[in-house]
Amino acid sequence: MEDPEKHIPILCLGPKGSGKTTLLKKLQEAEGIDYTYSPVPTIGTNIYDIQHLNKAGKKQVLSIREVGGVMAPLWSNYFEGVEKVIYVVDTSNLCQISATAVLLYTLLAEPKLKKAKFILVLSKMDAAYRQMRNEALLMLQYTRLSNELQNKPILLEVSPLTGTGLDALRTHLAETKRFTPPVN
Repeated sequence: MEDPEKHIPILCLGPKGSGKTTLLKKLQEAEGIDYTYSPVPTIGTNIYDIQHLNKAGKKQVLSIREVGGVMAPLWSNYFEGVEKVIYVVDTSNLCQISATAVLLYTLLAEPKLKKAKFILVLSKMDAAYRQMRNEALLMLQYTRLSNELQNKPILLEVSPLTGTGLDALRTHLAETKRFTPPVN
C-alpha cells in the first residue's frame, strides 16, 4: 500500500513569513489559533488535513503539505505528483514582493509542475491597504502572467484573520479538474 505521506497532491509554498501556517490552520478550522504571537518560521514540512464537503455533499479530506519558506532551495524535492500549488504572498510586506516574484517564476518554469494548477493567494489583505494589492500585482507582473501562461494562475485574496476568501480557496482546492497542456 502506498504511504500517504509520500503522495500529497497539494503543496503550500511561499517565502518565510508570508502566512502559510496561519492560513492552513484557519482552513483546517483549528481551535485556539493565537493571532497575537510573533510567528516562528516553519523549518521542514507540515501536513494539514482539510475537511471539505464535495458537490455531492460527502465529506472529503484534502491533504496539504506546507514546506517552509526558508527551505526554498529544497522545495523541488516535493514536486513529484503535485496537482495544485497554493502560493502565498504577503501583500502587507512590499519589501518582500520582488523576492516573492522570483520564487514564483522559478516555480512556474519548473517542468515537474507543468501540469499543476497554481493558486496565487494574496494574504494579509486585512493588514494592507488597497493600493498595496495593486502594487503587489504589478510587482508580480500578474497581468503578464495571465496573458502569457496557458495555465493561468487563480488569484484569490484571503485573510486568515477575518476568514475572507477561505471558502473560495476551499472550493478551488476541492476541484478535481487538472490542467492538460496543449500538444505542439
